[in-house]
Amino acid sequence: MDLQTFLNKFMFNQSLVGAHGVEREYFLMNGGTLPVPESVRFLKEANDSSWTYELSACQVEHRTRPHLDLFDLETELVKSQLQGQQVAARLGLQLVSLEVAPAEMPLDIYPHDPRYAAIAEKLPIEVLRAASQVAGVHIHRGVCDIHDAINVHNIVVRHVERFKRLGDHSNGRRIALYQQMAKWSTPPHYQSPEHFFAVAQEQGFAESPKSCYHWARISPYGTVELRMFGMTDSPPEITAWVSELERYIEQG
Repeated sequence: MDLQTFLNKFMFNQSLVGAHGVEREYFLMNGGTLPVPESVRFLKEANDSSWTYELSACQVEHRTRPHLDLFDLETELVKSQLQGQQVAARLGLQLVSLEVAPAEMPLDIYPHDPRYAAIAEKLPIEVLRAASQVAGVHIHRGVCDIHDAINVHNIVVRHVERFKRLGDHSNGRRIALYQQMAKWSTPPHYQSPEHFFAVAQEQGFAESPKSCYHWARISPYGTVELRMFGMTDSPPEITAWVSELERYIEQG
């Protein structure tokens, strides 16, 4: 693979520069103390493409549309949370904003994704357990091209520790489990597109940028993605994180 082939994997959208999208990972429960592997039933009942699966069959994820206005983003976060709770209730389940699930939880994998099956097959049991236990909020920020992406990414990198503290609701437990799961979690400061490509080759995500598990990463969706925030059921807290992100970007 050459540099251009790698860069072609990133789909930047000029109309979404500065827009924000949010992914939230929820656990499913049925009144007990442990999550239950019911994502297939939940997604069938929801019948909505904004809801999707995760590696663990005990989790589902909601993805917002990209929003330029924070009020619109917060409004969708509120509505989608209510929607998910109603879907879960129809199935006798609860949609739970849990940052770290108990270690005794089931380790069932979502059954209909060959990529996840291949990942799970290669993972040591304790790494699979760590990956299954954690849930978080991912924030995407639209950028215009690879140079803008590197600039925004490097700004975020300078504030990773601040963001990790800001989004921690588990006294560091999610952070520790995530680092156990991800061989490389610390994002580097990229000097150029060529340096970004070199890191991707060294760390094994050049073929599939989704396989990069840095706290902050340049996403193939044409965004800079922040992955260090823990799970919360508070939309205002999430939009406050977005505001903090934009403040740092404006400062440069």
